[in-house]
Amino acid sequence: MKHKAIARYLTAAVLAAAVLTVIPGYMSEPFIAITASAETTADGFVIDDIGGKRIITGYTGAGGAVKIPAEADGIGQFAFSANGSVTSLSVPSGVPKDFYIDDNAFYDCVNLKTVSVNANIASVGKSAFHGCVSLESVTFKGNVTTGIGSRAFANCHKLKTVDFTKSNAKLGGLSGASFENNFELSEVNLPERTGAVYGYNFNNCPKLESLRIPESTKIVGSEVFGYMYGCSKKGCYSTMDGGGLTERSVKADGTKSLYVLELYTADSAKFQKNGGAFYDSTLFSGDKKITQKPITLTVTEGSDAERYAIENDIAVKYDTGESESVFSGFKTTATSSSVTLTWDAVEGAELYKVYMYNNETGKFTKYKDVKNPKCRVSGLEANTKYRFKIVVCTKDAEGKIVMGETSKAVSASTSDKKSVSDMKSGTDK
Repeated sequence: MKHKAIARYLTAAVLAAAVLTVIPGYMSEPFIAITASAETTADGFVIDDIGGKRIITGYTGAGGAVKIPAEADGIGQFAFSANGSVTSLSVPSGVPKDFYIDDNAFYDCVNLKTVSVNANIASVGKSAFHGCVSLESVTFKGNVTTGIGSRAFANCHKLKTVDFTKSNAKLGGLSGASFENNFELSEVNLPERTGAVYGYNFNNCPKLESLRIPESTKIVGSEVFGYMYGCSKKGCYSTMDGGGLTERSVKADGTKSLYVLELYTADSAKFQKNGGAFYDSTLFSGDKKITQKPITLTVTEGSDAERYAIENDIAVKYDTGESESVFSGFKTTATSSSVTLTWDAVEGAELYKVYMYNNETGKFTKYKDVKNPKCRVSGLEANTKYRFKIVVCTKDAEGKIVMGETSKAVSASTSDKKSVSDMKSGTDK
C-alpha cells in the first residue's frame, strides 16, 4: 500500500505541473491538474476526471488478471507502478480510440506476465512497462496510432514475443530504446503501416536473430540492433557501443533482489553506477555468458531499412511479397444483380466475414457472416464492378471467436448475362 500511496501523490504532482514535450516518434498526452472528485470502482480502479476524461490514476484491487473498464479513457502516470499483485493486463475493444497508457503506468510491476490490448488506442507512454521483469508476451490487436514511447518495454528480461500484426493495423512508431535489454525477446511482428523506428530500440536483445521491417518504415538513429557479447570477467558483460567495446558489471546493492548496472569508463578507469536496475541477477552470472548472433533483417529492395542494413553491415533477406495465404481457390459468378463468391475452405475456420467496398465511404464494409466458404451478394446494379474481401475467423484458447487473416481484394462485374470470371486480386485496400 505504501507504493500505491506514493504513486498516487506522484501522479497528482506530475500531472498538475505537466509540460507537453515532443519525443521522436512519440508525443506525450497533455494533462491538467487532477480534480478532487476521484472515485474508486468496485474492482479497485481509482478514476479521476481529467479534462473531461475518465482517467485511471490508481489501483487498490486484488490484482491477478486485470481488465480495464471499457468506459475508461486512459491510464495515468504511475497508476499501477510497483504493484506486485497484477499478473495480466487486458484492454477491451470497447475503449475509445484516443485511449492511452501514460508514462510509467506499469513501471516495475514485477509479476505482470501478459499484456493484451484488444482495441485501437492512441499511444503507450515512456517507460510504461519498464522493468516488468516477468512479462512474457505483448499483443496489440488494433492500432497504436501515435506509437510506443521511449523505453516503454525496456528491461523486461523475460519478454519473448511482441505482436502488432492485426490486419491493416497502424503503429505510429517506436521511440528510442522501446525494447532495450530484453534478453529473451525472439519474435517481433510489425504491421505494414509502421512509422519510424528510432535508435537503440532492440539494443541488447541477444535472441532476436531476425526481424521483418515493412517497406515504408524509416530507421532513424544508430545502434537500433545493438549486440551483446559474453565477458571474460566474472559478473559482467560487454557490448559494442559506438567506437568500441564497453564493459559493464552488475553488483548487488544490498537489497534482496535488486542489482545495479555499472558502466566502466576509460576516463575514470573504474566501474560507476549507470542508472539501470535489474531484478534477475542470474542473467549476469559469471558462469553464464550472454552472446548474440548477428541479426538478419527482412527488407524490401530500395527501402530505408535496406539502406540502414547496408550502411551498418547487417545481413538482409529480401521480402518478395509472395507470402503464402490461407485463402485459395477464389471464383466469382456474376449475374445482372448479384455476385456469388466461392473459395477453398480454411482449416480451423469457424466462420467467414464478407466485406464489400463502399464507394461513398472509401472503405470495405461488412456484408454478412457465413459458415461455409460461399456467399451470394444480391441487390447489385447491372454492368458495375464490385470489390470484396473475406476475413477468416477462428476460436482462441478460451473458445472466443477471433478475426484472422484477410484475403486480397476480389473483383467482379455484374452484367446482363450470367458469367464466370476468375479471381482478380490486386493491391486494393
